[in-house]
Amino acid sequence: MDFNRYFTNAEVSEFLTRWAADYPELIRVDKIGESYEKRPIWLATLTNQQTGPAEEKPAVWVDANIHATEIAGCTVAMHLIHRLLTGGDDAQVTKLLNTSTFYIVPRVNPDGAELAMADQPTYVRSGVRAYPIPELDDGLHEKDIDGDGRILQMRIQDANGDWKVSSLDPRMLEKRGPAENGSTYYRLLPEGLIENYDGYLIKLARPQKGLDFNRNFPFEWRTESDQQGAGPYPTSEAEVRTLVDFLATHPNINFAITYHTYSRVILRPFSTHPDEDMDTDDLWVYQRISELGSKLTGYRNASVFHDFKYHPKEVITGGFDDWAYDHLGMISFTIELWDLPTAAGLKDRKFIEWYRQHPHEEDLQILNWATENAGPQVHVDWYSFEHPQLGQVELGGWDRMYSWRNPPHALMGEEAANQAPFVLAMGDMLPHLNIHTLSLTPLGNSDYHLNLVVENTGFLSTATTKHALKRAMPRGVRIELELVDGASLVSGKQRTDLSHLQGRSNKLEVTYVGDATPTDNRARVEWVLHGQPGAEVKLNILSDRAGSIHRAVILT
Repeated sequence: MDFNRYFTNAEVSEFLTRWAADYPELIRVDKIGESYEKRPIWLATLTNQQTGPAEEKPAVWVDANIHATEIAGCTVAMHLIHRLLTGGDDAQVTKLLNTSTFYIVPRVNPDGAELAMADQPTYVRSGVRAYPIPELDDGLHEKDIDGDGRILQMRIQDANGDWKVSSLDPRMLEKRGPAENGSTYYRLLPEGLIENYDGYLIKLARPQKGLDFNRNFPFEWRTESDQQGAGPYPTSEAEVRTLVDFLATHPNINFAITYHTYSRVILRPFSTHPDEDMDTDDLWVYQRISELGSKLTGYRNASVFHDFKYHPKEVITGGFDDWAYDHLGMISFTIELWDLPTAAGLKDRKFIEWYRQHPHEEDLQILNWATENAGPQVHVDWYSFEHPQLGQVELGGWDRMYSWRNPPHALMGEEAANQAPFVLAMGDMLPHLNIHTLSLTPLGNSDYHLNLVVENTGFLSTATTKHALKRAMPRGVRIELELVDGASLVSGKQRTDLSHLQGRSNKLEVTYVGDATPTDNRARVEWVLHGQPGAEVKLNILSDRAGSIHRAVILT
């Protein structure tokens, strides 16, 4: 398949349906919810069903396109599904599908994507219902006013404008200096129309469709007065509630990844607290996994609180990754795909601060790279347009949808392929139950000694994180005996709770001087059974996060 493309809602449904028909043993496609406008929210469950049900294997969750215009994430998710389905000659993929589960929602927000990808697009943050008020707010609303299928920028000549034609390249605009006078200046606005324009004052209107789904999760949620777009209450929006319901009722999920755009960074919680407030052991695990993600993708990794705040004195609440970690104890990441400045060669820039201040020469570097590598359509030369309210204006500038917000089409496939190794590596880090030893010894008089040693062979513990233990979210490992054919229990318990088994994530030291590796990933259970030869005893070794094992023992 060619992934230098973006998928419409119809295509997402078409491809998922086709894959489910072509690979019935590896993928199941279910509608787990509906959007506000009753479009399906599709979940692809990927595992080898011949090696056990999906719910009895440790799992990785992936979702994308919760924000309407961030359609690159959907292509990444579709590429990942295709990679898992067609990777039969890849030993890593085969092993993961045999032992693990991948839950993938390619498009959380089909309503918003439908608007963003329309022939005459409308750009909203997330949901399409009017919020917080039904009426259009006074002021400028973004709109494709000339019907060319793009929402560009408008520039209006004005002596009090704060932009001027660039001294480096006439295609660009350059910011006017604080004490600068004596040139031609422009006001710069989004392409659009002004509600209740009085002929004098132009303000940017609050969007009529102002929801932000990534402020609606039940983590330190705040009202609209404190955080715009948060919704009337946590999980008020059907799309968000669909995700919360599924993750909260599937305790086998250890990793939760949500794909956004843009900045080319792997973000980790918390958004609202410094690293010092996180469980120290969990922080070390997050850092180690983030470093691996950077190695595999080339992306930087960062803390939202320390490195990715939109304002140094403000925080974001109600986010998905914070909720998945804080409430459910999962290892969660927000991965911001693509970054035009990085693609143009600007390395290690500050993620947010760069937009407020940077050398103008970098703007030219970006523009030249974009037009050379993605074509002139990503930046439109200014052209005259008779605005129905403002009169003569000029339209042009960046087509942000396929330059800044998402990769140009020709670069999307490379971006998608770049993400799969990190997701597969998460599969390799999942906790897994394994029977280390299972022995049956006759004691005479129809009595038998049954010895079981169970172990966790994964990197993560069977609790996933220390914070999960604090929240008492995943149950510990349990051993259940089913006695049939007249067998009975002489000593030991028919049900044994083993708490949790460690993996290797609590052993991160990289120097071996004085280090030790105890067997805290194992547990032993013994029983004495009574029964006639040929009687069957069933062993059920159960774990919420590390999968389950079912084994029959015949008394001989």
